[in-house]
Amino acid sequence: MPPSALVIDDDVDIQLLGKMLLSRHGFDVATAGCLGELARKPALLNTNLIVLDFGLGDFTGLDILDYLYDLKMNAPILLLSSCSDETAAHAIAEGKSKGLKMLGFLPKAKLMTGLSAFIEQIESSPKPPSVGELAQAIKQQHICLALQPKVSLATGAVVGAEALVRWEDPTRGTIYPDNFIPLAERSGLMVPLTWCILELSFAQLAAWHARGLPLSIAINVPAEFIKAEKMLSMFDTLCSQYPIDMTNVTLELTESVGVECLGYARHVLDELRKRGCKLALDDFGTGYSSLTQLYRLPFDELKIDRSFVSLIDSEPSAQAITLSIVELGARLGMSVVAEGIESAEQQALLAKAHCPIGQGYFISRPLSSVQFDGWLDHQMTIAKRAYSTPTILLAKYFQRYPE
Repeated sequence: MPPSALVIDDDVDIQLLGKMLLSRHGFDVATAGCLGELARKPALLNTNLIVLDFGLGDFTGLDILDYLYDLKMNAPILLLSSCSDETAAHAIAEGKSKGLKMLGFLPKAKLMTGLSAFIEQIESSPKPPSVGELAQAIKQQHICLALQPKVSLATGAVVGAEALVRWEDPTRGTIYPDNFIPLAERSGLMVPLTWCILELSFAQLAAWHARGLPLSIAINVPAEFIKAEKMLSMFDTLCSQYPIDMTNVTLELTESVGVECLGYARHVLDELRKRGCKLALDDFGTGYSSLTQLYRLPFDELKIDRSFVSLIDSEPSAQAITLSIVELGARLGMSVVAEGIESAEQQALLAKAHCPIGQGYFISRPLSSVQFDGWLDHQMTIAKRAYSTPTILLAKYFQRYPE
């Protein structure tokens, strides 16, 4: 199947010219003229390359980038426009800040001569992994964890980590989730991948506890996993293999979980809580029926999405939403975790608002197990300056979630 491309431009001549040039390079090309057309035809965005204009009538390329971010798009994006270099640089920086793959800027005046260079750049990039390769990676245990520390915002004490996933491919090297999670979602591999992550997480937790470190671990689980046949009995079998206290396990579920059948979702989640697990509602505020799920499903924790947290020191509306979620969690007797903390100012604002737990690049980037141990030792060294005896140090430093 040939690679696909989407040209988004309200100039029909540019659409036709882009389609002609991309077709010469073997692309199957579709076109769209505005944000409304994309909203009406979301299937257009199932593509390998997006060529995007900046000026699009009532909307701009920034509005398109926001939409692509909301959809967690993984396709590379080339900005093709008559806008100024300054405007293009701003748009590219905005896209990169959202984690989108921005190829660069090509002025429309250079379309004929410049497009080939960008296509060569794409063609020289490593080919995306296939379903078969991902299935083999799961089977051959090429999946590993990256641990992002979580700390008490009141004291700085380490409370645990979120288990993120990486694919260590023998030929490609490290493959990050945005390059294989969408593939797993499309191919039905999310459930076996989740079992793999759970087993690695339980082993990590057992290793911490064997060292006397009272840390917890948070694991993302998709809706497919909750609905999987015989999931609870298989979960029990896995738990029996590791000497861990399940109250140290938090399962993070996105807002979409259980939307189709809240009754069944509640049954499964109640059973998981009976086994000791805590349940967190991830990406709160960005998904579906959030408030309905809060009182119909048995969550213990809210996670504030990074799209709000990363803007609380610059956008008043993002700050208002974030602080309202912190207050809502307190009123419901739920712990609250702010993810995506990127600066000291953001951390200070959250601490002042009595948000209990935080994580983000300002605290630490995701770490391998070995790196996490080194980071933890460094944090312990810093803490020793404040607490002199080992007993006090452990009690103060490894502060747990409020029960």
